Amino acid sequence: MKDSLTRGGARLPLPDLDATLPNGLRVVLCSAPVVPLVEVRLTVPYAATGPGEVALRQLLAGILLQGTTHRDADAFDTALATHGATLSAGADARRFTVTGHTLAGSLPAVLALLAKTVLRPRLTEDVVAAERARLARRIELSGHQPAAVAQQALLRRRYGDEVAARWQPAPRLAAACTPEDLAELHARHLGASGAVLVLVGDLRPDDALAAVTDVFGAWAAGPADDAPQLPPSFLGGPPLWVDRPGAVQSMIRLAAPALPRTEPGHPALHLAQLVFGGSFASRLVAHLREEKGYAYQLGSGMESVPGASTLMVEADTAAEHTVAALGVIRAELERMAAEPPSPEEVDAARSYAIGSLATAMSSPASLASGLSNLLHIGVGADWLHGWAALLDGVTYEAVTEAACRYFRPAAFTGVVLADESAVAPLRRDGTSSHELAF
Repeated sequence: MKDSLTRGGARLPLPDLDATLPNGLRVVLCSAPVVPLVEVRLTVPYAATGPGEVALRQLLAGILLQGTTHRDADAFDTALATHGATLSAGADARRFTVTGHTLAGSLPAVLALLAKTVLRPRLTEDVVAAERARLARRIELSGHQPAAVAQQALLRRRYGDEVAARWQPAPRLAAACTPEDLAELHARHLGASGAVLVLVGDLRPDDALAAVTDVFGAWAAGPADDAPQLPPSFLGGPPLWVDRPGAVQSMIRLAAPALPRTEPGHPALHLAQLVFGGSFASRLVAHLREEKGYAYQLGSGMESVPGASTLMVEADTAAEHTVAALGVIRAELERMAAEPPSPEEVDAARSYAIGSLATAMSSPASLASGLSNLLHIGVGADWLHGWAALLDGVTYEAVTEAACRYFRPAAFTGVVLADESAVAPLRRDGTSSHELAF
């Protein structure tokens, strides 16, 4: 097993094999014999097309592991259980995912089961009807959750209604979907070209690749242009206030364009956002939660999708502190340029970034998920193992430049989900008017 040494002596296993089959399926294998299990991650990307059609993809994902044309759901589940395996499927606006694990000795058999249901899912009316009802309930329930309401409002604020609608499920489309519709969707979007299969655990790479080739070699490539599209650019502007009557807490969600992970300047930006709000010792946490006590959940981070990244700032606060919390966030954004991160802050962020990655990737399951997500957004299979060296090479001047460039309040827009009747008097207070000037 190959290893990469990170600061502090933590080791992460390197991928042993990265190959692409003739049909376009990329296979990344990593031997990590911690326990006699193999983690399985299959990602199939696609392009978001019409409004709400993500619901159809979620419907197909819900059906995907409910058997094959020759094996019903009970028989399929029994076969998985016999091999000590579990699999689950999901879909969002950009990809199908299958996640699970199996006993190491059963890997060829479980890969065969997975291939059969991916290539020939059981799309009968009884299966489709039951999943339609379950999906409709899930969409309806999520539409009433504050976090989901805030997320949808933020998408609309960033990209407008038309673009945001492509990434939001429409239950009416799922309700009208027939088995024939799903068969067409399956043929159009579940192809091998661009798909990535990651296997991490107690495996022999050559044997595992042979097993993958044997069962997935016949998978049709599918359309060559069915890949996630770059999200459109967006501009900064005042946050949109979304009324949530009776809410005793407010949700603040802010966003600004950032560098993709594939860009050379990304490591410096990552360190800058850790100093700002991405760690417990960050400026935002110290000021907004520890000093002021305005927020109990807050922080910053990077939202990465293929070809793009967004700098996110989130805070949940009591209604009476909403306006003041926005003021503190703005002040801390301004301070990133006025008082750039000090060498001590940068070194602390660097150590935190390197150590937290080693900890987060310490298990085969987390390593498999990490590799799968990184490959989906376009970085190399060895990105994790060069990350520590990249961070070590970032200069203080590069972090200062990133802080000045990407943390300008004017670059941010966002939403505030709050009880308008509770926050309106605070917003009318002239001493707090600066909080709208993002």
